[in-house]
Amino acid sequence: MESSDLPSRWYEEIFQSLPVIAQNGPPPSLPEPLSWKDETALSIGFVAILVVTALANLIFCLPQRSSVFSESESANVSQTQHLKEGRVDTLALTGLRGFAALHVAVGHYCSVSPLHLDLIGGASMSFFYLLSGFVMTLGYAKDLVAGDGNTNLRDFNKRRFWRNRFARLFPMYMLTNILFFAVLHYGFKGKPMVGMLSSTNFDFNLILTFLGLNMWIYPIDAWLPFDRDCCYHSVALPANFVTWTVQTMAVFYIVFPYMLPWLKAVKKRRLMIHLLFWLQAVTFLSIVMIGTFGANNFSVAYWTARAWPLSRIPVFAMGCLSAVERMHGGGHVTCRFRSTGGSEARRWGWRASILGLCYILLLVAGVVINRVPVKNAKIGAYRDPMVRAFLEALVPLLFIDLILALTHCGENGILARLCRSKPMEWMGDIAMSFYMVHFSVILVVSMCLPHSFQSLTYWVVLGSFALVIFIGWFLTKFFEDPCRKCLRA
Repeated sequence: MESSDLPSRWYEEIFQSLPVIAQNGPPPSLPEPLSWKDETALSIGFVAILVVTALANLIFCLPQRSSVFSESESANVSQTQHLKEGRVDTLALTGLRGFAALHVAVGHYCSVSPLHLDLIGGASMSFFYLLSGFVMTLGYAKDLVAGDGNTNLRDFNKRRFWRNRFARLFPMYMLTNILFFAVLHYGFKGKPMVGMLSSTNFDFNLILTFLGLNMWIYPIDAWLPFDRDCCYHSVALPANFVTWTVQTMAVFYIVFPYMLPWLKAVKKRRLMIHLLFWLQAVTFLSIVMIGTFGANNFSVAYWTARAWPLSRIPVFAMGCLSAVERMHGGGHVTCRFRSTGGSEARRWGWRASILGLCYILLLVAGVVINRVPVKNAKIGAYRDPMVRAFLEALVPLLFIDLILALTHCGENGILARLCRSKPMEWMGDIAMSFYMVHFSVILVVSMCLPHSFQSLTYWVVLGSFALVIFIGWFLTKFFEDPCRKCLRA
């Protein structure tokens, strides 16, 4: 398919955000922006929904005097000592990370495979932000934020923390971007994808990639001129598109040491989690709607909302606060949960399984909504962006309760047993390498075979996915782990 066959806006989206390719050929260009009256009515409707839902959640979750808030806030010395000595079971979270990575990767493969099916893998991205904040708070700052006045926040070694984070992410980030650039440079000569290489801004974007700064300055690109000769904006995603997450999370790691006094000082943690949730949700949806309905450019608006680090810090902070709440015995954020006796772990297991099922049902509903044919072209053009944006903005609360439930339930519950199984634990261990290379394999397979990826047989697609898993394991064992140990030494 030549680049002239596609509107430039959709050409960029296909190779940067991997939207679903319409079954009947290239998708049509988006309609003209809505009228001022339509935009105003739509905005008022969305704001009203958000306000009503926020009030309902806050009223439902505001604690009574005998609730966990007052219990955790009046924690005595013995409780604090118990927090320090106790261990939060995070084994199931490793497997859940594997499931989330599979969801994102399978979604990418399905969207460019003969299935032409969008699994809305972006909805799982906020889970990685939450989990990162949750695990880092438990691993690096448990004693410092547990509430004991004897601990000193100055004891936190910032340099060691930043060195460990650098050792964890940077080697794989650099390797996969170098390999991806090599694939683009040597494998796509004379093909539409070479447009990125011939861009007048390519050198600039390559420098940003190796400095890890693409997503830091991406929002300024929203109103810069669009290079229609090569179909790329001035500021693009990193060379290996999927590593934008590393750039976003790097800011979380920079600010984490400076968040510790705040984490220790917050008393009404669950209330603060809700406020942070609505802060990120309103920010996310506002950016998307302004870009989509005001500038008629969903791609730039969506990527700014989901990847600009400063707009996602609230999600990371939610994960950190959830870890502190868990240290104080809390197990839920969105609804009260009471259980006593030997059945407590079993009930937490059921709760985790139900929350996991709810997320799957939300994804299925989103996929079905996007697949239903519509006659109104305007509704059809805006439907997929809005479903994608709303899911990604509104699921973090569900993820928090799921994370907390899995740390309480042990091996009880279907989801907990799945997440704690050896295959999923192994998948969680290789999740980062697997995630970073999966899109490169799509390009290599497309380059080596005479047909486009959409026309490949299902067996080739499955074989490619199995190859991704093998490469992820190989790089984890023989590159990521050795590099991390060497840099941490």
